[in-house]
Amino acid sequence: MNKFIIADSAGFCFGVSRSVDMANEILGREGGCYCLGQLIHNDDVVRSLEEKGMKVVDEPEQVPEGATVMIRSHGVPKAVYAALEARNAVIADATCPKVMRIHKIVKKASEQGRTVVIIGMKHHPEVEAI
Repeated sequence: MNKFIIADSAGFCFGVSRSVDMANEILGREGGCYCLGQLIHNDDVVRSLEEKGMKVVDEPEQVPEGATVMIRSHGVPKAVYAALEARNAVIADATCPKVMRIHKIVKKASEQGRTVVIIGMKHHPEVEAI
């Protein structure tokens, strides 16, 4: 028989664990919420959250007025926050703190007039958010 050894660090990274924990807490408290795009890149976990009441939507306009909406762990562009605020949405920001740090670095560099080059998959949510 083959022996399998699971690394001590196996599992979700901090940002993903934080996002899933936030979602479960909101779903337990409110019974449902919306999420802009998939919260994380794991279809099984997303499906499990949907079974608990999370509705995945693609655009802020799909979020009903005043509803609770989660920002996925990859973050979203600034304009999305404004669109959600215009709908009086209750925003639960699950953006990974490490991703948020990148947003701040890019914002500061842009404000200083520096040219920012982002290398990544063109339509990946994290790249679009940055």
